[in-house]
Amino acid sequence: MSDMWKGKALFDRAPVSDVELHFRIYNDATGELLSFGSNSGPGSLNAIVQESLRLQKEHPDVRLHVEQFDGPVYE
Repeated sequence: MSDMWKGKALFDRAPVSDVELHFRIYNDATGELLSFGSNSGPGSLNAIVQESLRLQKEHPDVRLHVEQFDGPVYE
């Protein structure tokens, strides 16, 4: 059974594991860099989600903007 979104079938899903993800998280309104990092292996996507949730608790009035990069990111 395929996943559905708003009545449309989505492409087959594949787990995100053993993937190296590089990211920066910004304040969407000001462009301020709030966090950055790299995660790899099983749970790499979950680590970015957890970081986003942590930042949202620290900055409840901020809309977060997450960008993915091809390689390691630094401040």
